[in-house]
Amino acid sequence: METGESDRERANIVPHQKITSPAYLAKILRERGLAPRRSQGQHFLVDENIQAMILTAASLEDSDYVLDIGAGPGALSLNMAEKVAGVIAIEQDRGLIELLKDQAALRGLDSLQIVEGDVRRLDLVEICRKYWGQTFCQGGGEKRNVKVVANLPYYLTTPLLFQLLQGALPLKSLVLMVQLEVARRMNAEAGQKDYGLLTILCRYYTNPRFLFKVSRGVFYPRPAVDSAVVLLEVLSQPAVQVSREDLFWRIVRAAFQKRRKTILNALEGIETLGKAYWTELLKKADIMPARRGETLSLVEFAKLSEILYNKSVP
Repeated sequence: METGESDRERANIVPHQKITSPAYLAKILRERGLAPRRSQGQHFLVDENIQAMILTAASLEDSDYVLDIGAGPGALSLNMAEKVAGVIAIEQDRGLIELLKDQAALRGLDSLQIVEGDVRRLDLVEICRKYWGQTFCQGGGEKRNVKVVANLPYYLTTPLLFQLLQGALPLKSLVLMVQLEVARRMNAEAGQKDYGLLTILCRYYTNPRFLFKVSRGVFYPRPAVDSAVVLLEVLSQPAVQVSREDLFWRIVRAAFQKRRKTILNALEGIETLGKAYWTELLKKADIMPARRGETLSLVEFAKLSEILYNKSVP
């Protein structure tokens, strides 16, 4: 008993208090000499109702394996580790990592593994193999579906989604808290102002759903913008089939890097084919050269990619 009590005192934790309590979180951060870093997008969720809604959206089962990216002090990780087979919490702030470790130890959460580092520079497959078994992601080995449930730092969303969706993890779904504007971009329609590269990424690999808006008032500290929770259900295969994904993404990126230009002018530099050749390719794809790239649908991008791949225009 004495050892348990001293552990709690060192961790500044009282068992009945929760990390989602704004007053308690502010207290333990202050006692550890920590302060949220806005430059790293550190806005911590301090609302149990929103947390419960996120976990409900994730449809967690006891056989699930979950990644929490940008775990912070652990509002999501600590709760999920009590419900699933395994949780890996990724955080790059050393002070928050120590706080999370103390919280996990006092709760006896052996299923929670904590990894320090910038997720953009981590090999997530190897990390999952380390904690969840060497057969992870290997052909013929045990197949495990991974869920990502996270309150993402705003600046990280687009590069992280490319990393996750184009990586080797056997992802089943992602439930993400993101900036409201980003959530709208994920679910935009062709021709809308929010439609762009992120939209195509989500539509190509997943079935994206806007779940609910989240007020800025449920975070500590309070961010300057509202957030939203989205569900990305990962497709068993991409929504459209292309022969060369690298070529497909080159076309998509070119179209949105030069949004104000016509699709003909935006694509001119690809393959150095020249305007006359691109004009014929676009017409063969039933795409008027004077259209802007932001008006093209996912299907049209795929069709154009296939025509260019086959170079079927004489």
